[in-house]
Amino acid sequence: MSLVLSFVRCGMKSKLGILFALILCFVGISAPTFAHHGNSAYDMSKTVPMKATVTKFEYSNPHTQVYYDVTDDKGNVEHWVAETTNPAMLNRVGWSRDTLKPGDQVTLFVNPNKVGAKITFLQKVVFPDGKEMTTAKAF
Repeated sequence: MSLVLSFVRCGMKSKLGILFALILCFVGISAPTFAHHGNSAYDMSKTVPMKATVTKFEYSNPHTQVYYDVTDDKGNVEHWVAETTNPAMLNRVGWSRDTLKPGDQVTLFVNPNKVGAKITFLQKVVFPDGKEMTTAKAF
């Protein structure tokens, strides 16, 4: 109660100072919420198949990463990375940390990066035997 009375009795400059401090606290606490980029770096309207050799599979938060090599038309090997969702979400659709291993020959269906970087967003993996693993449940 005395805090409220003190606020009511203080001058306009003090009230503005308190209000400014409260706003700064709110912004400081909520800033991490606004920092997540989602899929804005990728062209989600296009899905491209890439024949790939897995070089590394990082099954960790916040985003699982698949490192892979692609051989271009001239025989040059290019190093790429595919980002996908977190391990908890992948577990729900049947993935585990052993789903992909270095040396696996797979076809990755990915959304390309909007600026042409060799970083993609993974949608689906197709294994040589035809088995498919998606990164999200179809609703």
